[in-house]
Amino acid sequence: MFDFSFANILHSNVINFAIMIALFAFIAYKLNVMQKIEDMRASIQKNVEDSDSIKEKAEKELEAVTQSLGNIEAQTSQIVQKAEETVKTIEQKAKQELDKSVALIKNNVQKQVDSEQKQIQGELLKNVSSSSVEIAQRQIKTALDKDKELHRKYIEDFINSIDKIDV
Repeated sequence: MFDFSFANILHSNVINFAIMIALFAFIAYKLNVMQKIEDMRASIQKNVEDSDSIKEKAEKELEAVTQSLGNIEAQTSQIVQKAEETVKTIEQKAKQELDKSVALIKNNVQKQVDSEQKQIQGELLKNVSSSSVEIAQRQIKTALDKDKELHRKYIEDFINSIDKIDV
């Protein structure tokens, strides 16, 4: 019935292998596997080339950033130095303006004090002179009330002084 000899099994396996190879070749031809493999290879090669160019760009950018970072300390120190100079300049200007303002305020205060002093002196002089006139008036009235003859003497002196004036 069935012959299970080594030669039959080998012969049958070889035929089956050949059929399987032919079937795979037919399927590969129908599915255009070689073209798809070539397309995949080209796509992979393009991705590799793109990644190489991206890598080169990244390396250049890294180099530029590294150089920039190398200069950043010098740039930072320059910025700090300029800021310190600016602060000193502003501080000096502010101090000068403050000194000018203080001098102006002192001058205005002194003028105000002088003005107040003159005003007070004027008021004092006015009060003293009016008080002096009032006191003199009282004393004269008292003296004239006590001595009637003194009153006549003043009137005669006044008339004599009018006669001496040339008109």
